[in-house]
Amino acid sequence: MNLGENIKKSFLYPLCDYNKFAMLGVLTVFSFLSSICSSFGADNPWVVIVATLIGGIISMYLTGYSVSVIKCGINVKEEIPDFKVGRDILNFFKYLVIGLVYTIIPLIIIFITVFGTGILEIWTNIAPYIQYGNADIPPALFSSFMFAVFITFSVTVIVLVIQIIFTNLGIARMLANNSITDGLDLFEVFNDIGKIGWFKTVGWFIVICVLDMIFFIISVGIMLIPYVGVIIAAFFMLTFTRLFNSYSVGLLYSDAYKINKNQENIKDNVLEDTSKAEKTDVLEEYEKIIESKKEDTIDSMYGEKDE
Repeated sequence: MNLGENIKKSFLYPLCDYNKFAMLGVLTVFSFLSSICSSFGADNPWVVIVATLIGGIISMYLTGYSVSVIKCGINVKEEIPDFKVGRDILNFFKYLVIGLVYTIIPLIIIFITVFGTGILEIWTNIAPYIQYGNADIPPALFSSFMFAVFITFSVTVIVLVIQIIFTNLGIARMLANNSITDGLDLFEVFNDIGKIGWFKTVGWFIVICVLDMIFFIISVGIMLIPYVGVIIAAFFMLTFTRLFNSYSVGLLYSDAYKINKNQENIKDNVLEDTSKAEKTDVLEEYEKIIESKKEDTIDSMYGEKDE
């Protein structure tokens, strides 16, 4: 599936079931309950605490539900999944595990970069100039700081992009093989990206980021509407964005999934053919032995008669 088809199908997907979209929209609104309470001036501490807890629990469920949407994309099913609390809560914890594991290496790389560039040490030397309003920072010190910032920022962006791609495709691999271990197999995820195509994967990521930025700007504009802005943005835009992104991830991985399935089918056919050939060889050998025994029996019978 090419990138254009992926985006087109993902755009149409949220509209394939208005009832489920509306139900998901209501849940999304409740996930922003604390913000809604604030927009209506409800600043009672207990109200804020309860609203935050309710919103947090619903957000957990919605994250797990998004994982179920990814599975629909992998199987190229144009239907929004049913709401199953047990399944989606379990999916949330699987998502959490894979997300945490795939975050470890990027954090290590970022920390190494921060200490390697010496940006913290350089900042401690620059801070006194800024603190006392002295703009006469030595050029060499300022150049070193800007270079360290550039390197740290570049490495961080690259590492985070790779982390996001691997996390999403790791989750997709987990769903395709129904195994969290497969989702955590870094090398197999790397191979899957190769099957999809690195240029296609990176291109997909860039397009999704651009579209999400557009969705975000529209959402912020709607949220500026007094009182009901947050409700409208959550119900329509955020629900649409969730379904769009999750389904698109599934469609992206569907290419690797099809290739893996074809390879498995070829392997099974080869093993089946080999097994059939071995059975045929054994049967032929058995028939030869039976034939040989028959001849020996006949020879011995005639031999006895001659005597």
